[in-house]
Amino acid sequence: MNRRTFVTAAGVSVATLAGCSSDSGGGGEETVELDDNEAGETDVSQRLRIPVEESVAGQTLDTVSASYPRDRFVVDSASHDAISLGIDQGDTGTTDEEFEADVISGVNNNDYSFTVTVDTGYELSTGDVVVLNYPAVTNPDEPGEYEVTVGLNDTIETTVTVQIDG
Repeated sequence: MNRRTFVTAAGVSVATLAGCSSDSGGGGEETVELDDNEAGETDVSQRLRIPVEESVAGQTLDTVSASYPRDRFVVDSASHDAISLGIDQGDTGTTDEEFEADVISGVNNNDYSFTVTVDTGYELSTGDVVVLNYPAVTNPDEPGEYEVTVGLNDTIETTVTVQIDG
């Protein structure tokens, strides 16, 4: 396992999500934050923040996924080294554990979703938030609110709303 421990300020999101402020720190809610929320933008980095629930606490982190509306977003492939993965312990808004690209064992995508499979050896705890940046999503051409389903370890699946501006 290749990981390093560090503390850094989490990036500020530019998308306002349903029930979430544009601040990426804390709050215990699943979010999908966009580096650019303008309609039609390509190769947008999407930051998933998924709180660990009791149903997966004690499990080893092994998958993170997102599924977008089929006819709106386009998900392209991404290399392992372009994806970043970390853990915000205690949902403080800072990433406490960051994993190197070599822990990513697979990146599967189709036109509307991606699943990142990892071998971290990291045991999830209630209060942790898994943070994953996926750099290859094209926003819809039409502004509006879109539902995105995020998943953790094939157990937790939650739908969040992403705002795309015109």
